[in-house]
Amino acid sequence: MGLFDLMLGSSGPGEQGVEGKSYTLPKETHDFVYPVAVRREEVDAVAQLIEAEADAPYVEEETEELQDVFDDVLGDAGIDAADLAEQKRQTRLAVEPVIDHWREQVGNDTTESDQSDMSDQSDDSETGGETGGTDITTVYARPGTDEQLLAFTKLCKQRDEQPDDPFELPASFPDAAALLTRLRDATDSQYRAVVHTDLLE
Repeated sequence: MGLFDLMLGSSGPGEQGVEGKSYTLPKETHDFVYPVAVRREEVDAVAQLIEAEADAPYVEEETEELQDVFDDVLGDAGIDAADLAEQKRQTRLAVEPVIDHWREQVGNDTTESDQSDMSDQSDDSETGGETGGTDITTVYARPGTDEQLLAFTKLCKQRDEQPDDPFELPASFPDAAALLTRLRDATDSQYRAVVHTDLLE
């Protein structure tokens, strides 16, 4: 049997001298993604980080004196404080729908896993055995998702370090950082999958 080479928008013979077949998947309904193994608490931690960042007002929007400083120092080439605040907001908004979708996936998988674990524990109680469940779930990340999450994480750390900024990193931040590490490790890999876009929304 020949090798099948998944491709988007084009088709042709197998690669590297291997006789095989290729078939085309429509770009409109399929996309390349990186599978990422995540834990529910890590995804929840990023969601908490998003909520905390959204709830803490930006200094640029709350302090009129800051705009005066920009104007005095930089003149006509100065920075608009409102634009700076909007850039920060867009950094958060870029990752919010991704994390919302991952939470749905992790929640659904966890519910099924919990039901399975309860059944296993019931069986084990009759035999005296013990089992342990796992909370690892695979989600899909489009190319660039790691850079978006990295930018948002950096923004939160910078805000936390600013003495005049009301934002504070949640106690669960280490779990959020762990998710970023998992995501970056996955996207550094050569392996990518092709999935239907219905799985990404």
